Amino acid sequence: MLSNIYRHHTERVSTLKQRQEKKKKELLASIDQLTRHVLDRLNDEVSECYKNEKRIDQACKQLTVQSNLLSKQSQAWINLIGQFTVALKELGDMKNYSRIIERECATITNTLATVHQDMIVQQQQNRQVETNATPDNS
Repeated sequence: MLSNIYRHHTERVSTLKQRQEKKKKELLASIDQLTRHVLDRLNDEVSECYKNEKRIDQACKQLTVQSNLLSKQSQAWINLIGQFTVALKELGDMKNYSRIIERECATITNTLATVHQDMIVQQQQNRQVETNATPDNS
């Protein structure tokens, strides 16, 4: 009887141990499956972040190239505007120079006209003096 109880108890403990081992294996398999699922989800998010980072890096490189191009174009425009400004100043100087020459030519023309007028008046006076100075022999 005692031995029967002991055997029955041993069988029951053995059965419980087997069940416990089976449950333990099922638990480990479930934990493994859960871990894989969580890691897959996490890896998907990390992968998405990595892809976004790549796109951002590419956009930054593109932006840098475009910024450099814009800077070069701006510098070229600044140089052209500087050259244009110098050309305008030279035209302004040329316009001023031509006005000065025009004024000097007008002054010379007026002076020559006055001298010519004075010479004509003097010649007329000389003719009158000569006509008055010579006696009429008629």
